[in-house]
Amino acid sequence: MAKLRTAGLNLRVLVDRQVLVFFGDKPVIDKATGAFVGGWESLGLEPDGSTQGHSREVTSTNTNLTGGQIATSYTAGGISGTVDGIAGSPVMRHIENPGAVVEGGTIYGAHSSDVARAYVAFVRKYDSGLVHIWVSREKADLTIASNTASKDPAAVPVAITYKNGDDSFYYEERFYMLGKGDAVVAVAPKVFQDVNDLAAQIAAGTAFHPEASEAGMTAMVIATEDSNGTELEVIPEEEPEEGTGG
Repeated sequence: MAKLRTAGLNLRVLVDRQVLVFFGDKPVIDKATGAFVGGWESLGLEPDGSTQGHSREVTSTNTNLTGGQIATSYTAGGISGTVDGIAGSPVMRHIENPGAVVEGGTIYGAHSSDVARAYVAFVRKYDSGLVHIWVSREKADLTIASNTASKDPAAVPVAITYKNGDDSFYYEERFYMLGKGDAVVAVAPKVFQDVNDLAAQIAAGTAFHPEASEAGMTAMVIATEDSNGTELEVIPEEEPEEGTGG
């Protein structure tokens, strides 16, 4: 057990953040540098005082037993989140009305049951130089319920509903330290991948680093044991079966 009362608090001051979305089917983030490859798009600007929320619902049921005993069972519920954006970016407009059609310079929007679906990534930079990338493993539902205009730019809440994948995981995350080495071991990465032609893709404009880390990043590695030497379980990456072409 930790002997210092400050151990594990890991207090950090957030100095920059960015939300990126991917509407395609095969999102890729380079594991070594955190570069976003392919069709990732920025949500747009966030108000300075906005927050990024994330909640995981767990409901409990109590069963009264004889002798005054109570058994409690738990059921996993919805996984949701919110982020504030400034209206006007192409991504925000698409989320607000994903079924809109553009023809002859005019946008035609219909009130329908269409919902924007995309992979969502949060990039958070701390004053220590640490960069944290959190990304959903499955497409999330994105909706904007209301959008009001005022003289000054105002926050527009974007509601996010996450989903578990077939492997029961719904997100993955990695940490990077600007200009330093060391490591982070994640649960069997799905979106984070090794990109061999990264330099060429960045030069061609098909890959980019988020604005919080334009100079590039170096991956860190999380230790596989805790402070008292207990081994932590790390799920290894799956090896492709023979004949599958993986």
